[in-house]
Amino acid sequence: MATVELITVEERPGGQLLFNVRVTSPAGKIELPIAIEGQGSVASNETTVLQLALGFAKDLEASVRLRLGVEQ
Repeated sequence: MATVELITVEERPGGQLLFNVRVTSPAGKIELPIAIEGQGSVASNETTVLQLALGFAKDLEASVRLRLGVEQ
């Protein structure tokens, strides 16, 4: 099972926030920077970042499967 950590990196001008999403699993570790517009609360910011990370993971899975020629 993988673990997911959200790390707030910086607050940018205009209310934009930069997060690193760190995923660690037995297969390895990856960090993904994601910038969002501030959502008004820590919980809302984290939910938005996690939703974007999930969408990215689904796109990544589809692209890898296509590259490998594996059925979805």
